Amino acid sequence: MSTLLDRSKTDNKEQLEYPTLLRMGHKYELCLGQRLPVGGFYGPLDVSLGSDGWMYVLNRWDNFNGYPRNRYVPVTIEDEYGEFIFPVIDGVPDKRGSEKFPSPVMCEIDENGVLYSTDEHAHSILMLNTSGDTVGWWGESGTNDGQLLGPSGIAMDESGDLWIASSQSHKIQKFSRDGSYIDGWGEFGSDDHQLNHPWGITVDPIDKSILVADWRNDLVKRFSAKGELLQVIGTPGGGEGQLSRPSDVAVDQHGDIYVVDRGNHRVLMFNHRGMFIESFIGDATMTDKGAQKLLTNPDALRLRDNVVNLDKEKRFYNPTSIKVDSDGKIYVVDTGRFRIQIYQKLWRILEPHEIDAAELHVDPEVY
Repeated sequence: MSTLLDRSKTDNKEQLEYPTLLRMGHKYELCLGQRLPVGGFYGPLDVSLGSDGWMYVLNRWDNFNGYPRNRYVPVTIEDEYGEFIFPVIDGVPDKRGSEKFPSPVMCEIDENGVLYSTDEHAHSILMLNTSGDTVGWWGESGTNDGQLLGPSGIAMDESGDLWIASSQSHKIQKFSRDGSYIDGWGEFGSDDHQLNHPWGITVDPIDKSILVADWRNDLVKRFSAKGELLQVIGTPGGGEGQLSRPSDVAVDQHGDIYVVDRGNHRVLMFNHRGMFIESFIGDATMTDKGAQKLLTNPDALRLRDNVVNLDKEKRFYNPTSIKVDSDGKIYVVDTGRFRIQIYQKLWRILEPHEIDAAELHVDPEVY
């Protein structure tokens, strides 16, 4: 179910043109990661897609070979890995057990290769570059305008400003990249226009509205940049098109919406009008590195040969975040399985002569 309100409130009225698509499905492409200390992930929570061809996977895991809990693992689509990137404070690597930034949640990257991550316990934004240098950090704990309390989701708009979900103060706030407060809105509650621990956030590339995964209200909500409610997507529950603890949201170049339905271990897709289209439950295959690890353990290999149902191995387990790129690839951070599953969207944009006139159109039954 979706409640579509007055979309004329968006700030870019002339850009409200969503293409009419023939959606041809999504093809599972590959899996990256698995639980490996080298050539894998430990506690992956989010990923940023760099213009240099690398993906930077934000990991958070305690007691891991002496490394701090907060670190990025660079990886390519070919499943090749770079050196860890982690905070260095005053020339000293952040020390495990006494980290200044112990609890990263989500991340974003800019055109200069600077990675921005939210930290829910430091109530700060940490900036690292892809070369491994610490650029700086900013943020002040509190509930007033310009302060952060348990920041989670982060998204960059076309002007290069950052939208941040301050989860524990139930606010959405806009900052410049150096931390200067620009604007914000939000109040606690369960009414349509209110928020309860918002988590993921994204900017619609077409109309520039802000979509928020309203975690404890089990909904996705679309707002104008000024905080006016435009749309409510989904209903709470575990059924078709329903949501349980949604943790992230992404919008592709056509305006299609992808929601990480964390509580139901799946991803749901809606069109820009909020109509439910389809769901993804996970289709992973074992990576070569995962197979190599298994081959070094004869006992595990023998046990696996007697497993009668490998279905769960393919499926999402507590997925956390999602990104989409301009080529229609969808990257799902499958946190509970320590990996990323990647899908390719297939589509065709319909020409005007291929579309029925509105007065002739009848919604078909789909079986």
